[in-house]
This record gives sequence, C-alpha cells and structure tokens, in this order.
Amino acid sequence: MPCEEVVIFSPVVLNTGPLLKVPPDEPIDIALTLSMADLKARLIDPETGLVRYDAIRSSEQFEKYKDLARGLQSFDLQSLKDREQRLAFWINIYNAAVIHGIIQLKVRNSVKEVSKFFDRVVYEIGGYRFSLNDMEHGILRGNRRPPYRLWIPFPKKDPRLAFAVLPMDPRIHFALVCGARSCPPIGFYEPGQIDFQLQLAAESFINSPRVRILPKENAVLISMIFKWYKADFGGSDRAVVDTILSFLDEGEEKNFLTGNSDRIRMKYQPYDWNLNE
Repeated sequence: MPCEEVVIFSPVVLNTGPLLKVPPDEPIDIALTLSMADLKARLIDPETGLVRYDAIRSSEQFEKYKDLARGLQSFDLQSLKDREQRLAFWINIYNAAVIHGIIQLKVRNSVKEVSKFFDRVVYEIGGYRFSLNDMEHGILRGNRRPPYRLWIPFPKKDPRLAFAVLPMDPRIHFALVCGARSCPPIGFYEPGQIDFQLQLAAESFINSPRVRILPKENAVLISMIFKWYKADFGGSDRAVVDTILSFLDEGEEKNFLTGNSDRIRMKYQPYDWNLNE
C-alpha cells in the first residue's frame, strides 16, 4: 500500500523461532491456507470482511497459524511451479501477514500508528526476507515501483526476482487487504480457482459503494486504489473507465458510462485507514 519514501526502520520478522517438531500432513502453503480459512470462518465476517482482531489474538486457531507460519522459513519457493500457485500463495500470505502484523505490533485503530508498517512487517520464506511491500510490489506487481517511491523493490541481481508473478494481474488490487476499512473484503485463494476468484473479487469491489457512477456530474467517484495504481490499470483515465466497465453489472449506470467513457471526470474517495474491524 502507498506510503512515503523509506527511511531507517527496524524490520519485525513475525515468523522466527523453532520449526514444528511434527510437520503438518499437507504441504506448508496448503496447511497455512487451511489454517487461515478456519480463522476466517470463525472470526471474520463473511459478508463485510470485517476482522475480529481481539478474538483472533487469543484464539487457539491463531496459535496454530503462528506455529505453521514458522515453517515458511524452510519452504521451497521453487515448488510453486505454476503462475496460479504463485498468485494464490502470495495473496494469501500477504493478507495473513497483515493480520499477524496488526496483532503482533498491537495496532489499535490504524496501521498508520506504526511507522513504515508495510516495510517493517516481514516474513522469512525459503531463506529470504519479504516485507509486505516486497510481497505486493516486488512479487505480485512484478517488481513495479510503489506509489510515491523512487525505486523498484528488488535491484537487478536480487535473487527474490525469480519469484515475481509475471505477467502482473491488476485484479490483485481487489484481493489484497491492507487492514483498512477501504480495502476489499478478505478472502482466501486456491490455485485451481484463482482466475474465477479474482474475477469475483473484482466484480464485487466495482459493484460496491467503492465505485459510484454520478451521471448528473458526468463523473465517477472511485477508490484511491485506481489513482495509486493507475499504471496497473492501463495508465490513463480512459483505461481506468474501461476496467470499471469490464466488471460493472449491466444496467443504466453501465449504459451511461459506456456512452460517456471518453469524457468522464475522475473523482476519488478519501481512503479510510481505520482498522477493518
């Protein structure tokens, strides 16, 4: 998520510690996904995506998740052969790490309480360290420059570049959850269903109050995500409108937008950084 240029900060590696003495029955990435899916079913509202952080903090399921997360230290990232596997893995790990970071750093109202939250929250995976910004911009956005930053996340010879998901799928922006109320609802993704799930996430986001068509003003009032990541959605206002049209439900609003797509004004909603609880 967007933040100002990096200065000196101390990373917080969330999954340090001894590995499980008894490995899980499933591969660690599948075990983690199942563990967080269990947490979601019990402690995350399926309709709104709001997270019960206090309940998660003291839950047996979260203790199990933390045990499993330590197993990522020895996870073989080369085992993620397919693009679909990489997409699902990194989206799930990012969303889980945000929740883990909010709880670990005792965030009460907003991730903005913690300076450089998205740089400081780190997981060790397969012998490498990945911050939340590394996961989002280095891996899932194919090593693209974050908003308001001067540099790409990984330099040319960084070995983590080998794990970047290419080509970048802009629908990730409707699946990544940064812990704020203006984020999409949290979900969990499966390699075999990832295309369908990302399509559903995009349609859900664009047909929600985060995108409003305003015919009287000849404008659209949309999430700041479209401003921060305009380059990912084609790089122009017209390309953003075309993206919205591709996911918008049929009806009068879509008809209006289709007929006026070349002269629509873009307006952006303030981003609510309060915790999604």
